[in-house]
Amino acid sequence: MNKKIAEFYAKVTEDAALKAKVEKILGGKDITEATDEQLKAIGEVAKENGYNFTLDEVKDFIASGDVQLSDDALDNVAGGVNKGQNTCKGEGAGIKDIVTNG
Repeated sequence: MNKKIAEFYAKVTEDAALKAKVEKILGGKDITEATDEQLKAIGEVAKENGYNFTLDEVKDFIASGDVQLSDDALDNVAGGVNKGQNTCKGEGAGIKDIVTNG
């Protein structure tokens, strides 16, 4: 793992302005889904902030699994958010689970 990439990644997660720049480049995608052009643009932002690494180094870092889920993605997993179309109206909920003494 490239320590400088990890440092930059940590800085992005902590610095709101920097995070906004990176999120704008990603256009709603997760970093693991970024194109080479998006990664290069993020690399330019990194250079502006004193970090320098190659596209291959970034790809290796992402592939290593050291990239953590974004806060939103983590919240969705941890909170069980369903962004699909399934709904539950609660009709008849618990009716079959009633236990009676004879």
